[in-house]
Amino acid sequence: MGETRKLAGKYRLLNPLGAGSLHLAFDESEHRDVVVRELRVPTELRDSALQEARRASGLRHASIVRVLDVVIEDRVPWLVMEFVSGTSLEQAVRSRRPLPTPQAARVGVCLLAALTVAHEAGIVHGRVEPGNVLLTPTGRAVLTGFGFPSLSMLPSADLWSLAATLHFAVEGRPPGQVPAEGPDPLRSLIRAMLHPSGPPPMDVVRETLDLLAVDRPLDVIVATAGPLPVPEVAALGLSLLAQLEALADFHGGVQPGNVLIGPQGRARLIPLLRSGTLPAYTAPEAAPTMAADLWSLGATLFTAVEGAPPAPGAALARAGVLAPVLFRLLSGNPLERPTPDELRHDLEAVRPRA
Repeated sequence: MGETRKLAGKYRLLNPLGAGSLHLAFDESEHRDVVVRELRVPTELRDSALQEARRASGLRHASIVRVLDVVIEDRVPWLVMEFVSGTSLEQAVRSRRPLPTPQAARVGVCLLAALTVAHEAGIVHGRVEPGNVLLTPTGRAVLTGFGFPSLSMLPSADLWSLAATLHFAVEGRPPGQVPAEGPDPLRSLIRAMLHPSGPPPMDVVRETLDLLAVDRPLDVIVATAGPLPVPEVAALGLSLLAQLEALADFHGGVQPGNVLIGPQGRARLIPLLRSGTLPAYTAPEAAPTMAADLWSLGATLFTAVEGAPPAPGAALARAGVLAPVLFRLLSGNPLERPTPDELRHDLEAVRPRA
């Protein structure tokens, strides 16, 4: 078997990603996975396409798939992009079902933030659509497809496409000539953004999406704002423990992405929405028991206070008085973990006093 093809002497092409010109590749200089795409444009648009791609490489945002490099191989331009693990919004909706309103609103918040950064840099995306939106395992939405010619589109075109993408997210179909009716605020906002007269003011769009997505996943909070203080983590643990006990059944999905935090700090444990619990939050015995849920709760609280999930040999640098509680919860032996009553007693000793 011959050696696989390399671009620019360092991007080794691996397997194709679906149909078309998209490939997984390995950056041998930076030792990382990347995605490369042949920039197929008419010859007369090639120079402007390269200029657009190089401008896009300057965009930096957590909800933007970065353009890392632009290379020319045998007079053919290629984009080298950040590899992001996730499922496209199009695939997620078609294979499962439309998104619940809060999740769709969170997708909208992420995409609007990405487009705001791009528009402030004078860049119009031009291809906002469900296939270019990746949903990551942590619940973050990321916009890919930057670096292609926008064909002189206006920023308002991106906002219309954002509304059409959100319509697909909640309805499972494009808006067509008749956007979905419904009294709920998200559908009302989508219809307003799709109106021929143009979208509402950006601050209205942003504020409405924020209000509809006020319950934020714990993993997003930790990723954006950093670890939580020990007393807050103890209070979080008490709330989640009460919800597990009220369930009176095995939950099986206790992990930061399934913990939504409201504006007043209220925590809500939602059912497992994805295909399974992430390995870092799955008890070693993988049994459908309360003890296994408590292990997952311990791993979730570990992430909340330390900023990263537990790993073999991971130190507890921030946990303080909560550290002994986490050690017991994360014991590999289910019999050594605290009972719900014991855990409640230990957490009440740490939580904030009224």
